Amino acid sequence: MTVTTAVVVLPRRMAGWATRRALARNSLTGIELACSLCAAVWFSAGTPLAALGGGVALGGGYLTRRVGGQLTVGAFDGWLASACALAGELAVYAGLAAGAATGRTDVWALATGAAVLLGLRKVVRLCRNVAPPPDKPQGSAPWILAGRLLALPAGERAVVITVTAALYGARITLLTLACWGAVAVAWAMAAAPRAGGYQRRAAATGVAACRDDGPIARFAGQVVRGQLVPLPPAVAGLTATVLLATLGMADLAGPVLLTPVAAMLLAAPGSAHPHDGPLDWLAPPVVQAGQYVYLAALGAAMGVPGPVTFGLVSLAALWQLDVAYQARHQMSSPGRRTGLGWEGRMLAAGLGAMLGIATFAFLALATYLGWLLCRSTLVRWFAASRG
Repeated sequence: MTVTTAVVVLPRRMAGWATRRALARNSLTGIELACSLCAAVWFSAGTPLAALGGGVALGGGYLTRRVGGQLTVGAFDGWLASACALAGELAVYAGLAAGAATGRTDVWALATGAAVLLGLRKVVRLCRNVAPPPDKPQGSAPWILAGRLLALPAGERAVVITVTAALYGARITLLTLACWGAVAVAWAMAAAPRAGGYQRRAAATGVAACRDDGPIARFAGQVVRGQLVPLPPAVAGLTATVLLATLGMADLAGPVLLTPVAAMLLAAPGSAHPHDGPLDWLAPPVVQAGQYVYLAALGAAMGVPGPVTFGLVSLAALWQLDVAYQARHQMSSPGRRTGLGWEGRMLAAGLGAMLGIATFAFLALATYLGWLLCRSTLVRWFAASRG
């Protein structure tokens, strides 16, 4: 069997097999998630043989995803598939970190960085102004191949994880995922197509909602009445947050720990802007990057256990994907505007660190996000069942 047959023809044939047996897309999504969780358990053993077993499970999950992609889906099915795909890969990262954590202090930091970059990639794809027509050629074959290598899609990531974990260990795998993830995020931003004025206005409705603004940001946006452009303040806040995180937060104490939060609040007044500029679609990923950097740096500085920080960042990434997917596909969002928002989560984590209960604050935020995700899933499930 050739590579083309395995990657293209086999999923189509299996999709026909699944259709004849009335196997729904959500069932395939469950199988994919189960395969990813099995792969995470295998990778947590930390041995080359277990890594090969994890790679087989990961490959089975990817094949199941390709089969599910051949089936007709509704809005809920597509949302659930996206959320489970991200959750499964994050579980694999956690398994890799658990398998390599013995005697290493930086493994969970690498896993957290890889999770941040993976979450940002998902949101960047949803925040793009317009997608290119699927039947329009996008360049020569070498250019398309180079683009796929830089983007490192799910299938290629599965191969990289399996090979590097089996040959070089989980730490090298996480380091590769983090470095290549940064390249993939940059490529996703640089290769995004530019939309015309009408298309920008049509897409801006979803882009503004992708920010996940909380009460503080929405109030700041109402004060300036949407007159402040969203991207430059967000970039300024992210720059200040990254600078403070690079210099180290361990030496900060008291209210000074909230300095990065104040810097990121520069982006809050842009919440009421229509986000119809040619580059305004970048504002949500930039704002979310500031949130991730602050949570990761604060957890490392305050001695929060690595798995706790990874869990909070992963749940935040899942929540941001949930927000962005529902916003861009114009799905209803019951109770969406009652959440803390990105600035509320940063403020809660900073206040917990200032009071000396950073680990408790991270656990509380993780529990809160997990509850929101479960509630959203159940609401969607019942709504889809009634439909």
